[in-house]
Amino acid sequence: MNPVTDHLLEALPVYGPWLLFALAVLETCFITGVVIPSGVATSVATVLALDGSLDLPAVVVAALVGGALGDSIGFWIGRKTGERVLQGHGRPSRRIARRHRILSRWFGRHPLYSVTLARTVSFVRTLMPVAAGMSG
Repeated sequence: MNPVTDHLLEALPVYGPWLLFALAVLETCFITGVVIPSGVATSVATVLALDGSLDLPAVVVAALVGGALGDSIGFWIGRKTGERVLQGHGRPSRRIARRHRILSRWFGRHPLYSVTLARTVSFVRTLMPVAAGMSG
């Protein structure tokens, strides 16, 4: 097994659904989803719950509520800071603003594809709540 899975197998029985909840929030609230293994943690927690080491309803609630809360926090971050980022000065702000305009037009014309893409591609799933908040 890989080191992440090994650590999760050790930590999840100790901290239970609370760890899964925290990982789900961190994965979806900001760019931390690139390095936070919430999907792997959910899979490991499900296996542990089916094995009897964790309570399955608690695992389901922790994953669902953590993901929803993280999405809401990411949306709020995008809403509060997006305008400043898009109107900022300097090369990075101009690049972000240009890409945001292009993506906003595409997502506006293809909402079904944008939601499907956002929920299935892990990196995009992490950025989508912030981008949605920035879109107004």
